[in-house]
Amino acid sequence: MLYDATDTIAAITTPLGESGIGAIRISGPDAYTLGDRIFHSQSQTPLGERRDRSIQYGTIVDEQGHCIDEVLALIMKGPHSYTAEDVLEIQCHGGRQSLSAILALILRQGARLANPGEFTERAFVNGRIDLAQAEAVMDVIQAKSKAGLTSAVSQLEGRLSQAVRSVRQELTELITRLEVMIDYPEEDLEDIVVPDVSAALQTMQEKIQAMLENSQSGKMIRDGVVAAIAGVPNAGKSSLLNRFLQEERAIVTDVPGTTRDVLEEWIVLQGVPVCLVDTAGIRQTEDTVEKIGVDRARKYLDRADIVMVVIDGSRALTEEDRQILASVKGKKAIIVLNKEDLQKEVTVSDLTDYGFPVCPISANTGAGMDALKERLLQEVLAHGLMDGQSALLTNTRHIELVRQSAAALTRAQESLAAGMPLDCAVVDICEAWDLLGSITGETVHADIVEEIFSRFCLGK
Repeated sequence: MLYDATDTIAAITTPLGESGIGAIRISGPDAYTLGDRIFHSQSQTPLGERRDRSIQYGTIVDEQGHCIDEVLALIMKGPHSYTAEDVLEIQCHGGRQSLSAILALILRQGARLANPGEFTERAFVNGRIDLAQAEAVMDVIQAKSKAGLTSAVSQLEGRLSQAVRSVRQELTELITRLEVMIDYPEEDLEDIVVPDVSAALQTMQEKIQAMLENSQSGKMIRDGVVAAIAGVPNAGKSSLLNRFLQEERAIVTDVPGTTRDVLEEWIVLQGVPVCLVDTAGIRQTEDTVEKIGVDRARKYLDRADIVMVVIDGSRALTEEDRQILASVKGKKAIIVLNKEDLQKEVTVSDLTDYGFPVCPISANTGAGMDALKERLLQEVLAHGLMDGQSALLTNTRHIELVRQSAAALTRAQESLAAGMPLDCAVVDICEAWDLLGSITGETVHADIVEEIFSRFCLGK
């Protein structure tokens, strides 16, 4: 830590504004001594001697004896508290003035204003939670969907940490066996042990690869899916966006080039957050403003997790349609064959050669929308929605550490297969062990810890 972890810290833990209740958390060795100076109640018993996990009614009184507010004081003694320290939480009326006045009084009495994420960081430093669980706290707070919340809670409960520790324990055993062979070469154990080690490495590699295969789905559940809507002018892109949203969000006209900029809107499909991006109609144009919109549309096609190419089925396929379809080759895409309620000039069979799934719909009537939504999730979530009981990788930092760990194990396997000195394999296995430990914080560097907690909100 860059600051004194023995300080008593305080911060407002609820958003400032008008509400029924506001809360201020105090944590540290002087939490109750400080509380005794400002909290008045009928009982004369010091707060530190009152029953743990109890709620006390009283008032907050300033240095001049003026009552600031009626409050409830929650006593949570360490180590059975959020920070594993003595914690006093004051619940007052949720007004800006009341909260600010009480916090200012607490700080005058000797507490220090908590840094962003410091309460959770203390929980990590004091061993109540590991680093993966600490990161899950913000994931719970920032969850965009039910599926995202389920995944975050699973990580907070330690399922990912358990999976990582299980693999690290197996690696520890492998390292021990190999080092015995290195330290006692006269025993000639290599022919016996190396095949077993290679098989064990292969098993662990498979476990890690399974985690990585699910990571893309996990990250999308956590952060959301970016789905770009592309097509020529008047294909029905904005109408499709409005149909997804069930409201008239985008302007729809018969005039080509009405949409000149990207429009982003979030929806939730089966618990997965999806960012729908309505782009400008892609075509050759001399209009300066429209040309900028077309350029932005092409950039979004590159950034999107999936592209929905809207084709107007009531008119023959144009060269511009074909160019757009060619431009998304190699990407995840769905062809949305729109205007099924009109006379058909383009059919599903006309589009199958492009290699993308085709979903016939009518953005006007809503026909085919349920099937399109299902197909959209099928394409982006390779393994479907998780049940919340799995050790799902959702955090970019965790994914990269697991990927590097897998690469280190691959190098170890190659070293053993090539008959290289055992020391080489041990170095790579130790690297994998160390990398996995960085997920839970067992081997992580202090500067990384500080950087992680700096992203937290004040009061958490």
